Amino acid sequence: MKAVAEVIGVSRSNLIERLRDRPKKRLGRPPLPDDELVADIKAVIAELPTYGYRQVHAILRRQALAAGRNPPNHKRVYRVMKATASCSIATLAALSGGTTVGLQ
Repeated sequence: MKAVAEVIGVSRSNLIERLRDRPKKRLGRPPLPDDELVADIKAVIAELPTYGYRQVHAILRRQALAAGRNPPNHKRVYRVMKATASCSIATLAALSGGTTVGLQ
C-alpha cells in the first residue's frame, strides 16, 4: 500500500479512504424479473392447489421444455413461491417448522 501511495503521490490515508468510498461492482448478471414466473406459478397453483414447489417446478420445467424455452431454476421457483406465499398449506407449515394441524 505504501508503494502505491508513493507512486500515485497521495498519502496512505487518502488512498484508503478512496478505496473505502468506492461503490462495489456487482459481479454476475442481474437477476431476472419474477413477474412472468409468478404468473406461471399462480396458474399451476390455481389448477393444483396442493402442489408444493417441487411439483410446481416439475410442471413448469415440462412446459418450458415443450415450448422450447429454458426451464426455471428450482431454487428460484422455491424463492418466488415463498416470497409470494404461493405455497400450499402443507408447504407453508413445513417452511415454518410447524405441522398442518389447525391450519385448515
